[in-house]
Amino acid sequence: MGAGETVISLLAALTIKVSAILLLALIGTLCLRRSSASARHWVLAVGVVSALAVPALHVLPMHTLWPRLSVPFTGRTDVGLLGAAVVSQPAGSPLDRFRSAVAALASDEMVGWLALTIWLVGAVASTGVLLAGLARLRWLRASSDRLRDGPWRRLCSDLARSRGLKRRVDLLLSPRPGLMATWGWRRPVIMLPAAASKWPVERMRVVLLHELAHACRGDWMLQMAAAALRCFWWFNPLAWMVCRRIRRESEHAADDLVLSHGVPPVTYATHLVELAREVRKSRQMWLPAPAMARRSYLKRRLSVMLNSRTNRRPITRLARVGSVSVLALSSLLVASLQVGPVSAAGLAESIGSTVEQEQPAEPLSERIEEFVARATALKAPLRTVLGALLATLDKSDRGAGRWPVRIRIGEGVRPPPRIRSVAPVYPPEAVTTRVQGVVALEAVIGPTGEVTDIEVLRSVPALDDAATAAVRQWRYEPMQIDGTPVSFLMTVNISFTLPSR
Repeated sequence: MGAGETVISLLAALTIKVSAILLLALIGTLCLRRSSASARHWVLAVGVVSALAVPALHVLPMHTLWPRLSVPFTGRTDVGLLGAAVVSQPAGSPLDRFRSAVAALASDEMVGWLALTIWLVGAVASTGVLLAGLARLRWLRASSDRLRDGPWRRLCSDLARSRGLKRRVDLLLSPRPGLMATWGWRRPVIMLPAAASKWPVERMRVVLLHELAHACRGDWMLQMAAAALRCFWWFNPLAWMVCRRIRRESEHAADDLVLSHGVPPVTYATHLVELAREVRKSRQMWLPAPAMARRSYLKRRLSVMLNSRTNRRPITRLARVGSVSVLALSSLLVASLQVGPVSAAGLAESIGSTVEQEQPAEPLSERIEEFVARATALKAPLRTVLGALLATLDKSDRGAGRWPVRIRIGEGVRPPPRIRSVAPVYPPEAVTTRVQGVVALEAVIGPTGEVTDIEVLRSVPALDDAATAAVRQWRYEPMQIDGTPVSFLMTVNISFTLPSR
């Protein structure tokens, strides 16, 4: 066996084991879809750490820990590409021909070195992108203004102590507008845009609570571990899916911690929408760090935080220990699988039977043609399976077909322009009886900009109908979040003043 074939066989064996662990973690998140985001995030974290440990476990004699099963083979036994032994199907079966084609390709030295080169180029390129992002974080930290004192520094220190964070947190003002991120382990960094110095206290408190939640939970370190895993297995879609899930669940878990500090969900959603608007105005810079106002997760985050039935309880210690035990045991079982080429003599000794020597192979060109034909035939079923898996994992995302969010105008959120305004008509009866005052209304403006509902907050009985009739005819430009029209609430004060005599 050549060096290229040996490396490819090792890489294939590790890929199978890592994929099994990542798939198990993703299935665990599906089973916990009604649990809190912190529980799902923890399961993904354990899955990533277990996947990173697979190469070390692979070289250990893990198979000695488990009893081996002896299976009597009655047919001809071939040495498979990725498995110890494969029972041959009846001559001419599709599975047998497919395995033969794959084995033929793998046994070719040129094909092995080509596959190894492609994987190595992808791994180096992915690692280079990640290192460039880390260098950019280092540059931002050195070029930003550090807040050493002032109200924001004191507020950050007070909130960090209330969260039990003993490490000192660096609070920086970014030289770029609309840039917010949190990174670092020993000394976390919270990067805020330059406009943050003009934010109201309530918004600054909400933002700091969210970013400190990331620092307390160690989300950046886990995202870097997942990114390293993705760099090595850049060709594995499960690695990309796990990275995406980890980023999303970390944002949900941080949102839950903010709401647990007594911040009303509507207030939090309002500030988040306004922050997303500010970020959208500026050119975005990709950073390998959690970002509070990331647009790709904004819609779902608002839906979850405004849903009163969402489970926001943090994961318990018993659940942590249980999930670690299950995934650790599963990782050991997966690592103990003997995935890789095994000699025919060793196989015969292990199963207590003889192995028929492999017949001379067909010419390589014929095997390649047969392999291409079989791969083309398997293309459609494979695409169907992957599509079903993606649909299952993203079912909750696509299930939210409607936008169940109503943004409240105020507290830093400006209303969209009013394109039609109708003045109220002073009722003649109210003029005769000398009734005047201010009618306070709460209006619901739908995604199309029309007023869909009105509730009287402060009533002046003789004037309520006139005020309601006027506001119901108003029209606004549709408010959009990330390209999706949304409804919003606003308080309208209609003043009725009698003319002086």
